[in-house]
Formats: sequence, structure tokens, C-alpha cells
Amino acid sequence: MTLIEDRARAATRWLALIGFAGLLVLAIMTTLDVLMRWLFDNPIHGVNDVSAVVMAVVIASCIPANLEGRRNISVDVLGAMTGRRATRLLDAFGGFVTLLFIGAVAWQFIGYADSMYHSGRRTWVLALPLWPWWAAATAFLWFAALIQLANVIRDLHRTLTGGSDGHASPHPIRPDAADSLGHTES
Repeated sequence: MTLIEDRARAATRWLALIGFAGLLVLAIMTTLDVLMRWLFDNPIHGVNDVSAVVMAVVIASCIPANLEGRRNISVDVLGAMTGRRATRLLDAFGGFVTLLFIGAVAWQFIGYADSMYHSGRRTWVLALPLWPWWAAATAFLWFAALIQLANVIRDLHRTLTGGSDGHASPHPIRPDAADSLGHTES
């Protein structure tokens, strides 16, 4: 594995950890808000504001790690019926479609974050500016697109060379599902 791949993998994990820490803080705030409402009829003001801005960042921060670890949902019925080479080709195609989707979403987030900046929109209670949160989510999605681009390049390499590139299979549960059906390399 190259130094760039190692650092990208570490960055995706740290980013996901930061996202989960944000989710934990949000869960604690929500729990405290509910308890304060129930016990003292005195809610914590601004919890909804924090929730509104943190959730997009939390979700976007976990996407790169998901893509890097190839934890996408995949259905291997067609690949299992056609052999390894076809499975590799289908993996490359699926990775490319995923790249297009993540890229399209990241592209749309640019416009949305920009509109938040230019409109000066803020949260209702705490008056937090919205644009920095959406800009962070946008940056995380572009990082996810770069991670997915590396996956697509790796999948194309596997498809063209017919071998493994030394990385985990995109099918960690059953990497040789085609062999279990009696198919051989075509």
C-alpha cells in the first residue's frame, strides 16, 4: 500500500470518528433537553438549531470511511453466475456509478453552501451561520468522491490485469462466490 493510500485511509477513519463524536454530543444534548423538559419544564434552548447544522456534517463525515472500506450494499447474483472477470467488470461499473452519484451530490452541495453564504441564513434560536456547516459537509463529500475515484481506479486495474491489487475484495463476505457455483475464470 502506498503512503497516500495509508494517509487517506487514516483520514477517513479520523473523519468518521469526528462525525461519531458529533453524533454522541448531539445525542447527549437531546437526552438532556428531554430530561429538562420532563423534570423541570425548562428545555435547553437551541438544541434543534445544533441538530439542524450538525446532522449534515455527521452524515457527510462518515461517507468517505464507508466508501474506503467498501461497505456499500451490493447484490452479487449476476456476478456469481458469470464468473470472476464479469464480477470484476460489474464491480468497476458499480464503482463508477457510485462515483458519479457522490460527485453529483457533492456538486449540488457547492451551490447549496454558496447560497447559504450569500443569503446570510442563520439558525432560528442561536443565530448560528449555516454556511460553514454546509461548507464542511461539502468538503467531506468531495473527499468521499476522491476516495471513490481511487476505488474505481483500483477496480479497473483488477479488471484489466485479471488479478488482485493487494487490497481487500469489494466482497469481503464471499470473495470467491463465483467459484462456489462451479464457474471458472473465463
